[in-house]
Amino acid sequence: MNYLFQDFRFALRMLRRSPLFAAVSILALSVGIGANTAIFSLMDAVLLRALPGLARPNELVTFERWQAGQLLGDMGYPDYLDYREQLKSFSGVVAEASTRLSFAEGPLVERVASELVSGNYFDVLGVKPAAGRLIAEEDDREGRSEPVAVLSHAFWQRAFGGDSHVAGKTIHLNGHSFTVAGVAAREFRGTQPQAQTDLWLAISLEPIAMPRMSPDTLRNRANGWLRIFGRLKPQVSLRAAQAEVNTVAARLAQAYPVTNHVRTVTLVEGVGLWSDDRAELRRFLELLLLCVGLLQLIACGNVANLLLARGAARQKEIAVRLALGATRGRVLRLLFAEGMLLFLFAGILSVFLAPTATQLAVSVPQPAYAMRNADVHLSVSVLTFALLVTMLSAFLFASASAWKASLVDVVTWLKEGARGGSGTKSRLRGILVAGQIALSIALLASAGTVIGSMRRALAANPILRPEDVVLCSFDLSIQGYSAEKGQGFYGALLQRVRAMPGVTSASLAFTIPPEEWPGRRAIFYPGQEPPPEVLQGREFELGIRVDTDTITGGFFRTLGIPLLKGRDFEERDRAESPRVAIINEKLAQRLWPGKDPIGQRISVPEWDGPQRPPVEVIGMVKDVAARSLLSEAPMQLYLPYSQEYGGRATLVVRSGLGPTRAASALRGAVAGLDPLLPLYAFQTMPEHVAASLWRQRIAVGLLGAFGLVAVALASLGLYGVVAHSVSQRTREIGIRMAIGARAEQIYALVIRQGMNSVLAGAVAGLPISVLSTVAMQKSIPGTKPHDPWALGASLLLLGGVSLLASYFPARRAAKVDPVVALRYE
Repeated sequence: MNYLFQDFRFALRMLRRSPLFAAVSILALSVGIGANTAIFSLMDAVLLRALPGLARPNELVTFERWQAGQLLGDMGYPDYLDYREQLKSFSGVVAEASTRLSFAEGPLVERVASELVSGNYFDVLGVKPAAGRLIAEEDDREGRSEPVAVLSHAFWQRAFGGDSHVAGKTIHLNGHSFTVAGVAAREFRGTQPQAQTDLWLAISLEPIAMPRMSPDTLRNRANGWLRIFGRLKPQVSLRAAQAEVNTVAARLAQAYPVTNHVRTVTLVEGVGLWSDDRAELRRFLELLLLCVGLLQLIACGNVANLLLARGAARQKEIAVRLALGATRGRVLRLLFAEGMLLFLFAGILSVFLAPTATQLAVSVPQPAYAMRNADVHLSVSVLTFALLVTMLSAFLFASASAWKASLVDVVTWLKEGARGGSGTKSRLRGILVAGQIALSIALLASAGTVIGSMRRALAANPILRPEDVVLCSFDLSIQGYSAEKGQGFYGALLQRVRAMPGVTSASLAFTIPPEEWPGRRAIFYPGQEPPPEVLQGREFELGIRVDTDTITGGFFRTLGIPLLKGRDFEERDRAESPRVAIINEKLAQRLWPGKDPIGQRISVPEWDGPQRPPVEVIGMVKDVAARSLLSEAPMQLYLPYSQEYGGRATLVVRSGLGPTRAASALRGAVAGLDPLLPLYAFQTMPEHVAASLWRQRIAVGLLGAFGLVAVALASLGLYGVVAHSVSQRTREIGIRMAIGARAEQIYALVIRQGMNSVLAGAVAGLPISVLSTVAMQKSIPGTKPHDPWALGASLLLLGGVSLLASYFPARRAAKVDPVVALRYE
């Protein structure tokens, strides 16, 4: 132990004598280790770490509903009750559903994130109150005269200033009075990984909390709207519980063949993300982790090169040590201690650099299920990962360079002072540089491929001048608006907005393309539609599945989507008028290939309520990538708000006012009709489009930055190899110049050596680049592999920087004085 301490003390003293070498090495390694730590911290926050505030989270499982081979996740309330009562493998089964509520406190009204939960929710999850009490079984009964609410700790602090007497107070939600039962524990934020729930209500309050739902939602087995969790009993395995769930599912399919005959339930460990969202995020983060792993290899190769050069410069010292009796193991340990210190210092610095990369990723606009509000911090697992990466890299690269530097021919050095074995080291350093070049090309090509996919997607966007379009959303249903009152509000709002100076056009829509979760419905030719009770359970098997959107007239003009045939929705298309619809080209070709769709009819059956007559197609518009700019346009059906009322809408305005002035004007227009109606999601159309490309933007930001760092490191490594070679060949260069070699010949000699390493790296990097872009296709939708432009640009950039890195040593070599060079030895 004493020897080890002496070795590290001596290594520290040697590094202090070479501050530039130490600084460059530590900075290069810290970037690589920090990048790995940053991506792993995202994985830890999103995928690995259990949600805070849950008791024994390893016992919790999620019920995922599959319908006709498709993962739908959510379940109906009657199914939940059946599983809760019939399953014996669980100590409790709970249900929850997310919604937004209107919270009124004095003159202010805001939308708050809420959860409807079963009466056993907090008890099964093991959540304790911070004040008052939590929702209990007696609160979850229909007809309860005193509805109660539980506040989250954060909402309690924000809305009530942490008032210790908040329990028992009255608050107003969706226009109804609620009594505050209590406050949940500080650490419990809910069961949605990236969301902060503000308050919880009992499921029995669904008619108040979710007025857009049908009146019989609590008795509708076909309507999936609840997430179901369960806690396994001690000693019960997931496999045994799944077998029991399969039995109950088969029993329900037999008892309710209309809704449950193709319905199964899969148990997934943990609570939080659905399995498909989890798998998608895992693929994406694993891809990023693989890419930063390449950066780590480049950084380690660079430092290994520097250590080899340093070892070559110290060979005489090493030879003297060996001649004086030091064992090779002692010398090896001394050299290894120096390399290990570099890696340890870099590991410490990386812990401070990693949060910068993680903040870059989570700050990109993205869906709620992704990483938007991920609780990223340096947990024990993240610090352990950083330590393991640091130690593994040190043992692989520091020990290898130390072993190579210790291979000194003592006799040759003591007799001649020659640089024995240096040629081998130069070849090894050349191989390391070629490897760095290859990995740098792969990183740059990956970033370029994503940039190319984004460029193609944005070029295909049919929306003209999207920077002039402003969006904002509102929800009339949580304000207690009836359908009649809501229709009146829509008409008055559009009249006000369209009359504003600078506004070209305005419209309302339920979803704005590109939107990841558009409405989907089954449509039929008239006369072929099934009865509603059959459609409820077999919607994914019957009819033609289309994406739907509810809009007002002027929507296509506002977004610049061409109307190819027919007309737009107009004032005459009222609730009492014949039902009408507009379709896109793709749906027209599917329904009536080669025929004019105008005047044709489509049956759009309802799940509940009286069935209405078919709709008449009055217009056809150009195909739009409704879900993502990187996916094909779906078959799309547009229905008018006047005939398909919905309480939530997004206001779409095209104007020349600019985003700030437009937002202020829209707030004023809405306040003039209802000063208590909260607006949310203000954004421009480019911001809306950018949010749909969140994977691409994160990948471009991180891979682009890492790729440029990789180029810098590879170029630095190439410069070091070429400069070291020039110093070794000083006598040779002097002789060449003495016998008549010109300066341009010396330039060519040195630059050719450097570019040979670049060429070898480029050859090795081509297959790596192809493999990396193929892997990206699975993790980042819309990515096209084998992008020749991305690969060519990467080669040109790296070639130009490498040429510059070789030029400076070549210029120094061309200035060698033959007399001085021949006297050198």
